Amino acid sequence: MKYVVDTSIINKLVDGKIDPSELPTDGEFIASHIQIDELGKTKDDVRRAELLTRFDELDAEIVKTESAVWGRSKWGRAKFGDGITRQKLKTVLDARNHRKKNNVNDALIAEIAIKNGFTLLTTDYDLWKVMESYGGQVQYWNRP
Repeated sequence: MKYVVDTSIINKLVDGKIDPSELPTDGEFIASHIQIDELGKTKDDVRRAELLTRFDELDAEIVKTESAVWGRSKWGRAKFGDGITRQKLKTVLDARNHRKKNNVNDALIAEIAIKNGFTLLTTDYDLWKVMESYGGQVQYWNRP
């Protein structure tokens, strides 16, 4: 079993809202440069260090995103897929949450799970609902 870790999970782990023992233990964790980039953009130096340390502790395998987005994707860390799934996911996310600026990132992360049959781990309600609507495997934590 493989689990794609959404950035929201890392935040909740650092905040103590999810205990590490709640995470699946029957497989490996997967991430992309998107999660690392999001964590790295945290403005508070101490918080950023905590987030990146917690992320490192997961020992996630870093994979390429399934498609590329100009200005978001990094050379060598993205596949040049057709992006159809990613665009559909982003369109539905935009409709649900009024075009949040990180919907592109969320769609790229979700696309990895969907295209590879992995389970997405998230605390993002909209992302959870979109994954479910596409028949993707998803585990959701409802934590304020």
